[in-house]
Amino acid sequence: MTEVEAIVASLWELDDDVLEAQLGSRVQAIGDDVAGRGATGVDPASLESIDVNVAARAAIDPRFLDAGRQWFDRVNPLVYQLMCKPIGDDAETRKILDETINQNYTKAAGMLAPVLVSGVGLAPAVATLLATLIIKKVSKYIATGICETWEKSLVKPAS
Repeated sequence: MTEVEAIVASLWELDDDVLEAQLGSRVQAIGDDVAGRGATGVDPASLESIDVNVAARAAIDPRFLDAGRQWFDRVNPLVYQLMCKPIGDDAETRKILDETINQNYTKAAGMLAPVLVSGVGLAPAVATLLATLIIKKVSKYIATGICETWEKSLVKPAS
């Protein structure tokens, strides 16, 4: 099991709200760090900065929850485009993707996180939280193919 998969396995037990708040907190901490306002210590972009025990016990800050939800809603469609659109109508590739996710959610999120780091340029901590949230949300409705289910779950842009 990779380091990312081990972290995802721990994160998987957390409520979606906790994950979204952690995502918002991490994005804010990275922004503060880049702006020179960050606290010294562990790099907020690193996997080491994710402490599942603290996340599970900490109260959810509504500001971070809102920021995490907004950020997720903005980035989720981009990740969908990256992962599902190149597959197109290739039924065999879609079948393999569906089977991988159905067999092992933590492995699927563990495989998605590095793609988000290299393909989208996200920080490892943010990519791991985002991958966990995406796979967790999509896996709830996995009765149909992953990309079809994911597309239905995307927030529609305001017109």
